[in-house]
Parts: sequence; structure tokens; C-alpha cells
Amino acid sequence: MKNRRDSYLEGSAALRALIHYKRKQGQMQTALSLAKLGRRIALQASNKVAVDEVSRKAFELYLELHPDDAEVQAALNAIPNPAKARVKPKHYFAAALVCLLLGGSTFFARGYSLSAANTAPAAVIFSQSSSSLASSFAAVTTSSHSFSSASSIVVQPIVIRAVGDVVLGSNYPHNRLPDDNNKKRIAELSQTFKGADLVVGNLEGVLYDQGESRKDTSQASYYAFRMPESYASTLREMGFNVLSLANNHSLDFGVDGLRATKKALLAESIQPSGLPGVEAIVSVRNTKVAFLSYCYLTQLSSMNNEAQVKQDIENSKRSARIVIVTVHAGGEGEDAGGTPEADEYYLHEYRGNIRKFATLAIDAGASAVFGHGPHVVRPYEIYKGKPIFFSLGNFVGFGSLSKAGKLGSSIVADVRLSPEGNLLGAGIIPLKMDVLGIPSPDYSTKTLATLDGLLDKNLEKQPILELKVPVPSAINNGR
Repeated sequence: MKNRRDSYLEGSAALRALIHYKRKQGQMQTALSLAKLGRRIALQASNKVAVDEVSRKAFELYLELHPDDAEVQAALNAIPNPAKARVKPKHYFAAALVCLLLGGSTFFARGYSLSAANTAPAAVIFSQSSSSLASSFAAVTTSSHSFSSASSIVVQPIVIRAVGDVVLGSNYPHNRLPDDNNKKRIAELSQTFKGADLVVGNLEGVLYDQGESRKDTSQASYYAFRMPESYASTLREMGFNVLSLANNHSLDFGVDGLRATKKALLAESIQPSGLPGVEAIVSVRNTKVAFLSYCYLTQLSSMNNEAQVKQDIENSKRSARIVIVTVHAGGEGEDAGGTPEADEYYLHEYRGNIRKFATLAIDAGASAVFGHGPHVVRPYEIYKGKPIFFSLGNFVGFGSLSKAGKLGSSIVADVRLSPEGNLLGAGIIPLKMDVLGIPSPDYSTKTLATLDGLLDKNLEKQPILELKVPVPSAINNGR
């Protein structure tokens, strides 16, 4: 049963309609700010506040800071005036100012519909599935202050979705593989990527049908993950184009296990990345995108060899227009959140300096950096106009990765780039893993609050997420 606060969020039809419109125009920062305002107002509202006033207050507060936004003003004018205002703006102004200035580190509005059926998830705080949304949107767009296109720039974005660690189960040392029903559920996670041009993740383990692990898994904190080679087809069904093998489990079964994994992926047209001297290149509408993956281990593509990292990116820029970098590094566990600032260690092992590496990669020409390894979500930010996601958390951890506390929450990064690699938009889809380790989009107040805590930690060190390059709505139809 929905609680009162969720009812307020879902009842803000006019607000949700405008968020939906703004994201279609590529105005991601405005959409994000409105979404955050609506959520804060709804959570603070008393029982006496009419549902319609959630939208009203969000528009009024936004206009106090951005009075020249004619589209927000038009949406406000389209809401029937109440006989008497019940909430004064000053009650929410401080919270509104904070979320407008700092909200960029949390969510952006993207506007896919979300329902119990197999529909694509939305990187947005509000569900968009009722007929009232369509009618409210129609009312807004036909008001006397009709909306107009925000830009004449015609750019079809390349949409990249990235996730963290992927473990589809393991049959070593004991069988913890999914049954047919759960394997189907895992394959249906493709809905999470619907609308993306490219999907990248980190394969935490090997695809190998034989062999013993070189690790002594009888010892505490020693794990080995082995999946059948046939599971490469499930990874393809899920929608992956590229999977990183640069992590601390790719050599669980030695070089033979790593070779078998690479072969299985290539047989399913999934490009492996993270092996020394290997780049994964995928074409999207005649634009080549190169993926380079690194980790803290010297046996694989090492993040610590700065000269080599720079050379790799420089070489990839010759063969592709866009270079995307992923990195597996950092401490692990619930306490491993927050913005990374220095060298990190885990179990007395050096785990790299993610911030130093990420900024180096972007300085060298990368268009985005996606991190994973800590098994918990970390903040993200914009550096020199390029997004850095310091940790995406766990994506799938069937019968393997911990789901306890913060470890059960994660995100899908959604990044939109121009064919030249310039940032057009960025945001997240919030996820929550079930007891088996299978995720699903989760927009509950509890999960959003958990991600707020993870993403907003050390927020004073985050720049404002400024994404002002508009994308015409005609380009986004169907995405």
C-alpha cells in the first residue's frame, strides 16, 4: 500500500508533465531541479495541503530563482488558482535553494514510463504511467504560454548505459547458479537498458567450464566466481555490448579461464576490454566508440601505469571518435562510500587512486569514466565537462555478492554524448537488489533516501551538474 508521501509524489501530474517535457528538450538540469523540488515539498507537506499544490509550490519556488523560464511560468498558469493559498513559499525556500544548487549529484529526469509490465525504467523520481499525465501535459502545452523548442541544434545523442559488477552465479566451489526461472529474470534485465545504444559493465568472474581456482576459497574473504561458458548468451540477452575483464576475479582460474571468457564473449558479439593492448570498438550510426578498461592489478591493464594509460587513450582517439574508460578500484564494503580523494587499500592490498586516474583519463581525451569495485555507490561529478562515476555499485550478484544494507542499492549510469564526444546529458536509474541478488528499478522513498545518503556524502566537494546543451524533442522520440 502506498503511503501518504508516495501519493503526493504520484499525484503531481502537472509537475511530472513538465519534467517529461523538459527532458525531451534536453534541459536535464531544469528537469532535475523540478524533480528534487517536488520530492522535497511532498515529503514535508502536511495532510491539509492539496495534492495540486505540490506542483504549484515546485513551480513557484523554481521561478523565484529562475524568473525568466517562460515554460515553468506557463505550467504554473495552467494550474487552476485555489480559493486561498495553503502553503507559503518561505516554508520550503531554504530546502529548494539547496536542492537546486546541489541536486545535480543525485537524479535527473528522463521520462520513460514505468509500470509492473516489461517496460523500460526511468531515470526520474516520479513514475509516469497514468492517463492524467497525458491530459495534464496537453493542458500545459496548449496554454497561452505555449512551449517552444529550446534550440535549433540538431544532434542525435549516443546513449550509453553503464553498470557495475555482474555475477550471474557461480558453480565453484559449490553450485550457486540460477534456475531457469531466475535465469530468465536476469535476461529480462535488458529492459533496464531499453533505449540505450551501448551497454557496458564489469564481468566479475570467468566464463569457464573446467579447472580449479588458484585461490584458496576456504579462507575468509577469498572468493572465486566461475560461470558456465554458455552464460555468455545470457549476457548478450541482457543487452551488453562491452564487458570489462580488468578486475580481481578475471584470473580466479588463471590465464586459461581468462582466455575461455574472452572467447565466449566474442562468440556472442560482446567485446571484452581490460586486457593489455586490447581496445573494444563499437560503432553507433557510423560513429566509432572505443572502450578501455583498467584496474589496480599489474597482470591486466593497469591504472597505475600513467604513461601507458595516456598512450592507450591517444591511440584509441586515432581509431575512434569517442573514448570511454572504466576502472575497477577502491576499497570495498558499506564503509567504502564517499568521494575518493587519495590512495586506497583493502585487506592490506593497494587498490589505486580513482580520482587521480579518472582526471588523468579525461585530461588525456576520454569522454566519460565509469568506476566499480567498492560494491557500493559513490558520488559522481562533472570534470572539465566530462562525467566521472566513481562507483556504480553492484548490478547483478546472484548467490554471490552481498545485498546487506547499502550494498543492496546501486545505479545505472545514463550518459548521452554527441558524435564528437561532448556531454549532452547524464543521470542515473536507481536499483535495489532482491534477496537473490537480482536488481530492479526502485523509486521508493526508502531507496531514494539511501541513494541520497550515498551520493550526497561529501557533497561540498561536488561541482554543480550543469548540462545545458539542448537536444531537440524530435530526436528523443522513442528513447
